[in-house]
Amino acid sequence: MLIVMAYHASDALEFSLKSYQLNLSDHYWMKPIHSNLDWDTINFYDHPIIDTPLFLSDSDDIDIDLITPNSSVNGSLRQMWVQQKKGIRLLKAGNFLNQQPFNEVFVSKLCKELNFHHVPYELETIASGEIVSSCPLFTSGDIEYIPAWHIAAPLKRRDNKYQAFLDQCAQFSIPNVKVHLDATLALDYLTLNDDRHYGNFGFLRNSTTLECLGMAPIFDNGNTLWYNEMTINPHRPFHTYPSLPFKSKHDKQIKYVTTPLTIPQSLSKTAMELMDSIYAKNSNITEERLTIMKTLFTERLDMLNAYLTKLK
Repeated sequence: MLIVMAYHASDALEFSLKSYQLNLSDHYWMKPIHSNLDWDTINFYDHPIIDTPLFLSDSDDIDIDLITPNSSVNGSLRQMWVQQKKGIRLLKAGNFLNQQPFNEVFVSKLCKELNFHHVPYELETIASGEIVSSCPLFTSGDIEYIPAWHIAAPLKRRDNKYQAFLDQCAQFSIPNVKVHLDATLALDYLTLNDDRHYGNFGFLRNSTTLECLGMAPIFDNGNTLWYNEMTINPHRPFHTYPSLPFKSKHDKQIKYVTTPLTIPQSLSKTAMELMDSIYAKNSNITEERLTIMKTLFTERLDMLNAYLTKLK
């Protein structure tokens, strides 16, 4: 609401319209009547992003006429697109213990070890001294992101949502959906992700030919690994942790996974080393908390391995 008020907008819609609803996810925007603007002269893929730090910290110096892709960013956490020497990147803050940015980095490195198609994340310290996550843009001037809810919207409540989603994807000839989706659900099971709603996964499409190119890389893994628990209860049963989008609990949702995924034998050792190196940079993560996280993660990895072994 602070951002909306700062830009003298009455609501989020008016705020996004100030930038013609241009964004860095898809290629749709609103053009004022009688305007001479066109996509080639106004899109953010081909033109510099000039922005204010308001999206990650308070600021009194705001250009209310600024055209920014950050007027259309979705999500509950503070985040903003920035133009850096290495390209356009999304910076995203955390809340509570500021654990989400660190989770993003850890889970993306897990994906690399598992050979899952994913968005790579890094930690970055901004001017205020706050540590945020940083990831590259995975769309372009030709390729746009279509959230899963565009396909999931017509699914009926009584349907097997997982299979119905696969059937919908098949109608649009989206390749390799099940393999990628199963990898995503296995990863969410392992990391106890409670935020895989239909906006946090989807597919890529050529906006000119409308050809569906495949599933988007796995992204947005911050709401994982006890991110919202001040004190982790090591005795809480795993089956009580919530999941999205096909079942309300991970232990039920994992049963949809039938792809014979392979977990490297070295992953447990590698994960422990990654946790030590990554979470040590967060002063809110005490040694006691990290020890519990490592112990429970190892248990969860054993459970995932046991399930995948039964598939073979």
